[in-house]
Amino acid sequence: MTGQFILLGANDASLPVAVHNQHVPLEKYKEYLRRIINHPNIAAHKPKMFVITPPPLDEIKLARIERAGGRNDPSRQAKISASYSEAARQVAAEHADVTLVDLWKALMDTAIEKTPGFDKSGPYLLGDPKSGTDGYLDRLLSDGLHMTSEAYRIFYSIVRPLVGSEWAGTPEEDRVGYVLPDWRDAPWLEDDADQNGQAS
Repeated sequence: MTGQFILLGANDASLPVAVHNQHVPLEKYKEYLRRIINHPNIAAHKPKMFVITPPPLDEIKLARIERAGGRNDPSRQAKISASYSEAARQVAAEHADVTLVDLWKALMDTAIEKTPGFDKSGPYLLGDPKSGTDGYLDRLLSDGLHMTSEAYRIFYSIVRPLVGSEWAGTPEEDRVGYVLPDWRDAPWLEDDADQNGQAS
C-alpha cells in the first residue's frame, strides 16, 4: 500500500497581484484538490490518501518583513489563509477514504497554548494584525509563512501515528503490502552469498 500526501494551499491563498500571481480562487482550489484525489492515475494505485491543511499564517511577522523589503501591501492575510485550511477540511470530509491531517490546527493550538493571555474565543486569529499579537506563532513560522524546525516536529508528531498502521502488531519480518520486495529479499543479496561461498 502506498501513501499519497496532499499539502497545497499556502501559495494559493496569497492575494491576487498583477505580476507573479500565485493566487488560486478558493472554489478552484477545492476543485483541484478533488481532481487530485480522484485522478485515475492515482486511484489505480489504491493509495492511502491524506489531505493536509496548509499551516497558519503569521500575518504580523510577514507584513513586518515585507515592509522592510519595500512592500506596502500585504501578500497574504491570516483569515484568508485560514479559509483555505477550512476548504481542505471540507474536501477531505467529502471522501470517506481520505484521512485529514490538520496541520493548521496542530500549529495554532500549540501557539495559543504557549501564548499567555491570548483569548482564542475572540473574533481574531493569533497572527492577525487585528488581534494585536502573533505570540508563539512567531516561533513556529520563520518568516510568517514557512515552518520552523519546531513546527516540522509538530507536523511529524501528527503524521507519524498514521503511517504504517496497516502493519501494526505484526512482526518486523512479516510486514506485507509493499509494491516491491523488502530490501532483505533483494536478488543481489543472493549473488553476494554465492560469491562468498555461503549459498546453500
